Amino acid sequence: MNKALQPPLVSIVMNCYNGEKYLCEAIDSIYAQTYKNWEIIFWDNASTDGSSSIAKSYDERVKYYVVSKTTPLGEARNFALNKADGEYVAFLDCDDMYFPDKLERQVKLMQNKDYVMCYGSVSIINEDGKEIKKDIVKNKSGNVFSGLLRRYEINMQTVILKKEFLVNNQLSFNSNMSYCPDHNLFMTIASKTDVGVITDVVAKYRIVDNSLSKKTIDIVPQEYR
Repeated sequence: MNKALQPPLVSIVMNCYNGEKYLCEAIDSIYAQTYKNWEIIFWDNASTDGSSSIAKSYDERVKYYVVSKTTPLGEARNFALNKADGEYVAFLDCDDMYFPDKLERQVKLMQNKDYVMCYGSVSIINEDGKEIKKDIVKNKSGNVFSGLLRRYEINMQTVILKKEFLVNNQLSFNSNMSYCPDHNLFMTIASKTDVGVITDVVAKYRIVDNSLSKKTIDIVPQEYR
């Protein structure tokens, strides 16, 4: 295909720390996308399990980076963002999955309406992959900031951003936050511009016993404030 006619490149950031258990499922859900112009920025945050071997078993679309010392999640996400070449940036943690049309639907909406951020609903699954419930978003595309103040409904795995907006506004993840650097960034974007919302489920979010969310639950009130 003529490069000028290709759809925009989407960089999918995967931050990984010992995520081997569900990693193949996560990566395979990207390869199953109906939207084909993507790259994976795989940021290995000093894993000690088999995550590295799994990531390297895929083709050149998985761009593998590793650090020698584990860093806070916000800082790790920023390192990965700096490696992203895509016009758009999406996110997928190693125990979660995309629905097959996730990228296609979001890129189309963002291009048609010139949104710089888009998110959607999520299916919450257990460790066996069985659905526990659907978390359906309530906001409609447009100014969602006040709605998010009342009820924060953005799941990281459903988000896609326009990288140029981040660069032009000098926006990034707060490297000092361990629990909600994503909440901080997405609320900042929503306070500045309209946001695209897809009410359909576009990703699966897995609840696991040893997740970062559970390990850092004690700092949630402070970081949300």
